[in-house]
Amino acid sequence: MKPRTFPRKPRNFKERIEHARDRFRARMEAAGARDVWARFGGRIGVVLAGGGARGAYEAGALLAFQDAGMPTHVISGASIGGINAASFAAHSRGLVGNAEHLIRTWMKLTSEGVGIDWSRYIWKLVGLVAFWAGVGNLSLVMLESRGVHLNLPHPILTWTLLAVAGVSVMLFYDTIPYFGYLLKNMVSRTALRRAGFSPHRGRALASLGANLLVWGSFIALLLSVGVLNFLAELLHPAIAAAAVVAVGASVGLRLFAPRLLQTALHKLLRLPFRRGLFNNFNRTRLLRRSISERKLRESPIRVVFPAADVNEGPPIYFSNATAEALAGDPGAKRAFAEGVSSPHDLVLALAATSAVPLAFEPIRYRGRLLADGGLVANQPIRPAVHLGADVVFLVLMEPMESRREPVRTFLDMGLRALNILLLQTFLTDRKTLEGINEMCATAAESLGLRPEEVEVDVGTRTYRYVKAFTISPKRALDAGRLDFGGAATSRAIMQGYRDARRAVTAFLEYARESHYGGERRGLRLQAVPQPDSVGH
Repeated sequence: MKPRTFPRKPRNFKERIEHARDRFRARMEAAGARDVWARFGGRIGVVLAGGGARGAYEAGALLAFQDAGMPTHVISGASIGGINAASFAAHSRGLVGNAEHLIRTWMKLTSEGVGIDWSRYIWKLVGLVAFWAGVGNLSLVMLESRGVHLNLPHPILTWTLLAVAGVSVMLFYDTIPYFGYLLKNMVSRTALRRAGFSPHRGRALASLGANLLVWGSFIALLLSVGVLNFLAELLHPAIAAAAVVAVGASVGLRLFAPRLLQTALHKLLRLPFRRGLFNNFNRTRLLRRSISERKLRESPIRVVFPAADVNEGPPIYFSNATAEALAGDPGAKRAFAEGVSSPHDLVLALAATSAVPLAFEPIRYRGRLLADGGLVANQPIRPAVHLGADVVFLVLMEPMESRREPVRTFLDMGLRALNILLLQTFLTDRKTLEGINEMCATAAESLGLRPEEVEVDVGTRTYRYVKAFTISPKRALDAGRLDFGGAATSRAIMQGYRDARRAVTAFLEYARESHYGGERRGLRLQAVPQPDSVGH
């Protein structure tokens, strides 16, 4: 009897994704998806959120849309979502986008490739060390020229202690003051008790250890250079007078002009920094290589993405189509379409919409300073609806509820705060959309129609039913916003592909029964509170 053979389990990402694609395409073909899309009378929109390196999840979702042969009429994206949207449209075949080039780009992507180069701060540190080494050696030369000499009996020990003292201060600068604060207030225990103050034992011990390490290495350093003999040589009247003046000036500024001192220190410490940690050169160059501006403009898929005006605040919307073309699309709101700009340099506008605050410098464009569009519209639902989308796929890279990665640095804290703000904005927009849909469904039921067959007038606004499918991971993705490359990228692509397959399958069943494309029945409501303008 011939032994039974089983198909070999896919071993690497390429085999796994191809295996998943083959199965999904076969399933769509068996379900007659092509005929369903051909009969579907509505406009399909895709909404892509921002999220940095987690955008690989969106690339996987877009690949599922391609494999389903699903047409995309309008796609809006913020930050990395705008870049994914542009690549998907630029390689499209008609209204069916193509994400294969996008997937290949993501698999090759590295943090260095997008300009995240922490070595630039090593150079800044080297420059700072070189500056103070020059100042210190210049001071020693000037002292020696006046007969004052610094002798190092044990140079290896001296420089080792200096390094230990410097590293200790750098690592424990925020821990050191706590023990001094406790000592200072030992004499006022009663006042502390009245204020409800109770010293933290662990923090006090950590501060004590940090003080012993820092001050111990500093005192040992002074003893190793023979500081007493050196101070005796410094008793030259001119040198002593200069030292007294310098110390007096420092104390005086601290006591009587603290604002002037703080301003001077603030300006000094800002010198090594710019508006962002990294510049945009590598990122913009990568975008120009990956996305053909000509093909993007020629694509029938409407791409719209926001950027934040750093100085003015409101979102600025860019598109690959002109305002006139957008206004002429079915269901598009002329008032919104006329406010969308088709820039002469689409790639530079894409670089602007993805300039994550703190991480990348904002981009100057036509006299404006532009930054990440996620600041003002991270989940740009409104643009897709305003440009006529009847069905929207909302692609998120954050789970609705999940533990987040730990916050360790100021950059982590800034990005976490941004994530919280953006998620709340999305939840607000989605809740507004759900409220509008519920109102339309109620009105349709009273007329014996389906929700998509009616539109409701409330005051001066007109609302219509927009079916939404949310695609989001159940658990937090492995990669952080700036962690490009590595195995986390392929895992995010696979997860996005799987999650989008389920949403497309659900939409396919919905599309069979929907009644889009016909003229909607109007209904006017009077005493109903007006929802926000998502559906207007």
